[in-house]
Amino acid sequence: MSYTNKKSVKVSKGILYTFFIIYLIVVGLFLEDFIIYLQRVNPGQLPVVITYIPFVCYLGSIFSFIGLIIFIRNVRTQKSRELKSRGKSQGSLYKNALFIIIFGFSFVPLLGPVIDKGINDHNFSIYNNRWNGCSEFRELLEDGEPGYNDYEYDVMSIQTSLSATERLNKSILLILMGPNSFYNPIFEIPYFVEFLQGRNSILICHDHGSTSELLWQIFIASALSLLHEGADPVDLVPVTLFPRGYLRDNESYDTTPEFPKITQLYNYQGLTDNVNQVILSKASAAVGDPLISAFGWKLVGEASGKYSFVDKNGDKKYDFNDDFIDLSFMSSFLGDVDPDLLKIPLGYPITPAVFLAKETTKSRIFVSSDASLWNNELIDRGGYDNKQLAMNVIEWLTYNEGPDDWVIAFDEAHIRPEQSRDLSSAGIYGIVLQYVIHLSTNPITAWIYPLLAIYSLRRYLPKKGKKAEKKKIEKEEKKEEKMRFRTSSFFAKKIEWYHEKRQFNKALTLLNRRLDRKLHAQLGDMKITTKNVIDLVQRKDPNITRNKVKRISRFIDNMLNLKVGKLKIKNEIEFEDLFFEMEWVVNNM
Repeated sequence: MSYTNKKSVKVSKGILYTFFIIYLIVVGLFLEDFIIYLQRVNPGQLPVVITYIPFVCYLGSIFSFIGLIIFIRNVRTQKSRELKSRGKSQGSLYKNALFIIIFGFSFVPLLGPVIDKGINDHNFSIYNNRWNGCSEFRELLEDGEPGYNDYEYDVMSIQTSLSATERLNKSILLILMGPNSFYNPIFEIPYFVEFLQGRNSILICHDHGSTSELLWQIFIASALSLLHEGADPVDLVPVTLFPRGYLRDNESYDTTPEFPKITQLYNYQGLTDNVNQVILSKASAAVGDPLISAFGWKLVGEASGKYSFVDKNGDKKYDFNDDFIDLSFMSSFLGDVDPDLLKIPLGYPITPAVFLAKETTKSRIFVSSDASLWNNELIDRGGYDNKQLAMNVIEWLTYNEGPDDWVIAFDEAHIRPEQSRDLSSAGIYGIVLQYVIHLSTNPITAWIYPLLAIYSLRRYLPKKGKKAEKKKIEKEEKKEEKMRFRTSSFFAKKIEWYHEKRQFNKALTLLNRRLDRKLHAQLGDMKITTKNVIDLVQRKDPNITRNKVKRISRFIDNMLNLKVGKLKIKNEIEFEDLFFEMEWVVNNM
């Protein structure tokens, strides 16, 4: 088998190893999600051993990766010699591999839509056309609709990082439509605090997601900011309590109490103009008054007074011993207070709240306990005013100024599948780029990127100075030497011979006779040894450098070991290395 064919076989094996590892990981992820689905549909009916199948795939990928490392180590010696003969170092191999990996990842967002056709089926996504998406809400904002919206807003989707909005020169209405992944406290919570200090607005639709923790984090961060800067307390972003569980209204509902009809509406600054009733779907609810007023919210909508509650344990009935929120952790701040008084009921006499509003000196905030009221199933439901409420909220949050000065941004970077990992093209795009944007926009880490760019591209930048010129000359000399080596008629005959017979040791022994004759003529009766040859070279040139002496000594040692069988030449690369050294020694004797 020729050298070229062997090289192609090694590359093919490496590619097969890599694709097999990726295949095992993908199969493991698919099986894991499928098993989760089966467990949800048929709880307790699957054998335990089935749950270990994805683990076997992951374990196989680990062993395959170890095999790939061993395979790379076996061919690395040959590859390093080849790189050395070309004037490259082993480090360049790793650098090139790193650049290939980064280059490959950069194409994932571009190639992803080819696989899934860019279809987005996430809950509340503005590009999801199914019943659980919000594409009709987006179209209502972008295209307008007579009787509801006379404007055409500029709508954008955030798939990476919220800090991408910092590059816009307009006021921003940020819509968090049922996010279910947590916000980064290092990068994103400071963003919200600074965001609300400008003339911007936020629409938060909770829907059993991560916004309850978000409101607490913004509350704490904004409080610390206000204490530090001594700002007006009215700018404090209030917190609200969203207990776990579904809102049930046994007095006012559509189909079942889990689809409550909200008729208790309060017209704060025109938010409920022409709105008589709104339908929700398996909504959450905020703890109502007196906590709503104490936190600084304006109540816009709530459930019916006596027969509504938040069902925490799913028994479909209200029991104070089960359906309450425990605030006893606040007793240390409130002094000597009976812990039982800090157990707030989630039903009568406190009515669950569903719509809240807050206006600071610069910004506006609207909170809904449900996001489903504006999805494709309910936004235009007959007999209800969900669409009218949506446009009232949008107009209030944009100060009734229309689209010229505002951009409506939907945060979809924090919307993820509930029972599986996000492997969609949009999700992968967001995962790949969100940390890049985080680090490049954060003032602490932004300075690293120019340094990384210079370090990565310095080999491609124009070089000046004697050192660069010297390397260029050496590279040209090596290239000319290699061309002479490959075009030699003597070598052409020998290359054909050792390619057929693979007798590298004998070939080098024959090629070395020229040097042996030259040494015998100069040494006379003295035996050819490393010491004798070095003494001869130093007598002829007393100013010879130490590096040249070491290089000649190393070559003579190799040739003497080759003659007595202590050195075995295994491949063409080792043969070429010694042949080049032979030519150099002959020219420097």
